[in-house]
Amino acid sequence: MSTSRVDVGDRLERHGATPARESTPSARAFVLEVSDLSVHYGVDANMVRAVHDVTLNVRRSTVLGVAGESGSGKSTLVYALTRLLRAPGVISGGQAILNVSSPDDPTQVTPVNLTTASERELRRVRWSHVSIVLQSALNALNPVRRIGREFDEVLRTHRRSLSRSDRRRRAAELLALVGLEPDRLDRFPHELSGGQRQRTMIALALALDPELVVMDEPTTALDVVTQREIITELAELRSRFGFAMIFITHDLSLLVELADEIVVMYAGSIVERANAGELYAAPRHPYTLGLLESFPPLHGERRELTGIAGSPPDLAAESVGCSFAPRCPFAMDRCRAESPPLAPLGDTGRSVACWLHTEHSVVPVPAPLARRWTVPSGPAAPGVSR
Repeated sequence: MSTSRVDVGDRLERHGATPARESTPSARAFVLEVSDLSVHYGVDANMVRAVHDVTLNVRRSTVLGVAGESGSGKSTLVYALTRLLRAPGVISGGQAILNVSSPDDPTQVTPVNLTTASERELRRVRWSHVSIVLQSALNALNPVRRIGREFDEVLRTHRRSLSRSDRRRRAAELLALVGLEPDRLDRFPHELSGGQRQRTMIALALALDPELVVMDEPTTALDVVTQREIITELAELRSRFGFAMIFITHDLSLLVELADEIVVMYAGSIVERANAGELYAAPRHPYTLGLLESFPPLHGERRELTGIAGSPPDLAAESVGCSFAPRCPFAMDRCRAESPPLAPLGDTGRSVACWLHTEHSVVPVPAPLARRWTVPSGPAAPGVSR
């Protein structure tokens, strides 16, 4: 991209904030570090625990997929990370550190705590260093504004040195990146198709060359052909510009093609995290297995889809034991009494929250959750690391 990043650390220091410069290995490796993040809706007896003690890291220039059913806490998590959470939503614990790199020296970063940052600090990092593509582009775009004004506002606010003609030229360049003609700048949102609106949102998200782009189910309302085109474009854009991405969806098969790592959320908590190809081929949590078996395969023998029995738990009620136990076909007595922590699975580099995979499990791991996974030969498939 032709627009360079702004050194947020210097600007924060000039306005009274003094985040220390960091160049630790973790800060250089991860663009986002989330620790024990919790989000509640409401207070006291009416409180709903939407996100509970979520810990995750996003490596630079990689895609982290977040999967789960509706109500699992996926969107609430990213709204909390980007501080777009509306009342009565409250961040009740934890932190999210955005490691902002210097444009002059990428090895030097400035940590910004997104959960405690002031509105002034957030205004400087939003769009310039972290941007978001919302689930419904028609609702995200102003219905009485032409598309060009959306781009002009972002560039005028964050790139004040650009003239009006420069901003128009830049907007046309951004639309070209996502396969749209410059004349779309003069259209209103309702004059564009669903795929064109979503492409416009992606172009807006990339306007200031951010280090992290958050995608909240950007393809859910689109047909499969348009969905395929957008996923392909996203993969090409990430390869070209090197930004990291958090991609949220309920479709695990979609994430396998795009993500490097996947976290699976259930009832506000992470229940499994693994390499995308490994998780798809050899799930370790019963909930992940259920999600995978809910989608029909495109190849192979025809089989009956089983889905996941039951319904997600009531997050406003006190829970005892594993939140998935009432729906789990492999649940044991311990599952109903104790909640399993998210723990590393040997030295495989993946984590799972399930008592079946502990060394003291009283029953053997069921065959569907004990599949072996080997790195495929030949060219690596998308989302599969060697």
